[in-house]
Amino acid sequence: MNIFKRRFFTGFLLLMISVASSIGYCASLDEVQNQIIQTNKKLAETKQREKSVMGTLVKTQQELEQIDHNLANLNSKIGNTEQQISVITSQVNQAESELNTVQVQLNGKKDILNKRLRTLYMHGYQSWLEYLFNVKDFSAFITRFETVSRFAKIDINMIQGLQDQQRLIMEKRQEIVQKQQELTSQKTLFVQLKDQNAQALGSKLAVTQKKQKELEIIQGSRSQLEKALDEQEQTSKEIEAEIRQYQEKNQTTLGTGKYIWPVKGEIVQGFGWRMHPILRKREFHTGLDIAVEYGRPIMAADSGIVIFAGYNGGYGKMLLIDHGSGFSTLYGHTSVLLVNKGQTVVKGQIVAKVGTTGLSTGPHLHFEIRKNGTPVNPNNYL
Repeated sequence: MNIFKRRFFTGFLLLMISVASSIGYCASLDEVQNQIIQTNKKLAETKQREKSVMGTLVKTQQELEQIDHNLANLNSKIGNTEQQISVITSQVNQAESELNTVQVQLNGKKDILNKRLRTLYMHGYQSWLEYLFNVKDFSAFITRFETVSRFAKIDINMIQGLQDQQRLIMEKRQEIVQKQQELTSQKTLFVQLKDQNAQALGSKLAVTQKKQKELEIIQGSRSQLEKALDEQEQTSKEIEAEIRQYQEKNQTTLGTGKYIWPVKGEIVQGFGWRMHPILRKREFHTGLDIAVEYGRPIMAADSGIVIFAGYNGGYGKMLLIDHGSGFSTLYGHTSVLLVNKGQTVVKGQIVAKVGTTGLSTGPHLHFEIRKNGTPVNPNNYL
């Protein structure tokens, strides 16, 4: 009986393990299937964005950004090359100056040596021997021998000095030749970089014109413009949902609640409902459009954490900062973002630069203040 019970429980235990494993396996399969569905959904959304009006503008703007990046690299290389050319030219001039100095010293030593040789030729070494041995005692001989030795050493040192100077002249000439070759190489590189820079500028002009035509098509076509504004409204709702989701998970408060103007300029479009000049229908403008020159630094209106930094539909290159207590600020149409997602910023810190990315026909900053994700009038808080 005990044996039967043990076998029964053992079999039952194995059956339960098998069932649990099957359930876990099925759960894993369901999880993988859900991940596949979500991934395909994201891919479909990405493809849809690429086909959208805003997607076209973003793609063109990204082309411009890459060209600007290439231009910056080229300009840096051109600057380095110019500096290198200047350094090498200075080195060549220094080497030539040193060569002239050595040549003058060599000529001076040659003159002295020639005089010594003429003296030796005229009087010969026999006069030295007569001078040396024409003495009355050994003490005088030693004195004259030291004198003769000293003159001989001077002659030998002079000859060695001439050899050293000649060798130095050869080295300097070789150095000059090498530096001139380097200079020629750098000048060739400079010309090549200038050509590449001109080509990049031409590409930038072509892409800029392409973007301008795309904007003109959107502005000139009622259906395209309606589609663009619908996408803009949808993007605003997605931002609202993203802010709320973030604020539900994060309760940190870094902001002071007192906001400064991110830039100083003319407000060309205020907050609230307006009649669209082309569509002749009411639309809601979610922030302030502040017209300032391209590249003007943009300051964080208050301290906070960056929760988005990148392209986002008609907003173009956009920055979103959460300040806590349900408040956040948005900075749209920028040309350059100077902070990244997750980074903490302080009030007044330069976080971006004014641009004209996204659905924008000229350089300006689109600035929003949102409470619990919903746009509110910035004039009530600035």
